[in-house]
Amino acid sequence: MRYIASTILVILLLSGHPGFAQTSLNVMTFNVRYDEALYNEGKSKKTDWAYRKELQVELIEAHHPDVVGMQEPHLHQIQYFDKQLPSYSWVGVAREDGHEEVEFNPVFYLKERLSLISSGTFWLSETPDKVSRSWDAGYTRICTWAMFEVLNTKQRFYVFNTHFDSRGKKARLHSARLLRDVVSKMPSDDAVFVIGDFNFIPESAPYIELTDSWLADSRIISGKAPGGPEGTMNRFRFGVPPKYRIDFIFVNGKATVVQYDVIDYAKDGLYASDHFPVLVLANLTR
Repeated sequence: MRYIASTILVILLLSGHPGFAQTSLNVMTFNVRYDEALYNEGKSKKTDWAYRKELQVELIEAHHPDVVGMQEPHLHQIQYFDKQLPSYSWVGVAREDGHEEVEFNPVFYLKERLSLISSGTFWLSETPDKVSRSWDAGYTRICTWAMFEVLNTKQRFYVFNTHFDSRGKKARLHSARLLRDVVSKMPSDDAVFVIGDFNFIPESAPYIELTDSWLADSRIISGKAPGGPEGTMNRFRFGVPPKYRIDFIFVNGKATVVQYDVIDYAKDGLYASDHFPVLVLANLTR
């Protein structure tokens, strides 16, 4: 009887039975930086996206995350990633018109592993359901979200990918409150990842607004010691430890963070972006 019971358990585990299978996810947030060539009036710089785009693809391919939330790419940059990373699909719209104008916060995901259930975008403003800017924001800002189902275990989870304003202190605080309110309405049984470039530091009021209830900073709760530098904004200063940590992955109680890493990838003295991507390995709990 003991042998039979053990055999049944092994079969259930191998078959992906939802009662036993463990779901692990690699989730990345990556500010790839906009294409500077659009604004530098033909003056080429070493840090232009044209010289960094292959590094960015190499970085993503090397770590092969299940989900990559990007900040700042324009449509032609997304189209490049879409072509160079054929195992991924993506969702998202541009912030200025809800279609294609200026920057996106796209969510890329592995097609072979994940099924997209639903998605959308809302504006970080007093009227989040339409293109708009509020408070003291210097730019129009958005959050793109997606709900996925893991194909082999049928577990579902949410990703909210955002980019808070870089100028407006009031806008960042109100954006945090808006995001908290939206995320808190998600089903309590599903894991939630809130990721992006937040343009704030851990000591700030918006950070506290997001983490004083049921969202946690993945670096703080990582089961293993965090990897890489603490700061995430390198400003292309090669070899200089970044001072500020402004890129985050927050999770709710349905995601157990196993490993947190800041990836300081570079080649020939050039970083892939002026931000280091953050990568988290997490287990989904039931």
